[in-house]
Amino acid sequence: MHDPGGEGDDEAEVSTSRPSWIKVGAAAGLGFEFVGFVLAGVFIGTRLDARYDSSPVGLLVCLGLAMVAAGWHIYLVSRRYLLDGEES
Repeated sequence: MHDPGGEGDDEAEVSTSRPSWIKVGAAAGLGFEFVGFVLAGVFIGTRLDARYDSSPVGLLVCLGLAMVAAGWHIYLVSRRYLLDGEES
């Protein structure tokens, strides 16, 4: 007998697989986002150092926080776009 539910499962597998150009775009975007996080950390850190005269403590702290945030963001985006729909 023909199982109509089986066809829907095949279509679901096809729709979860992303085209390779989307993966390339997501990977390229991650580089720009990492640079953005780092530049924001440098900007905020230098502003804090200038305001509180605490050079280079503010810069180092904000740069470290920016890198951690960028790493976490890259992890989340890569899980979403670079894995072929694999659920963990």
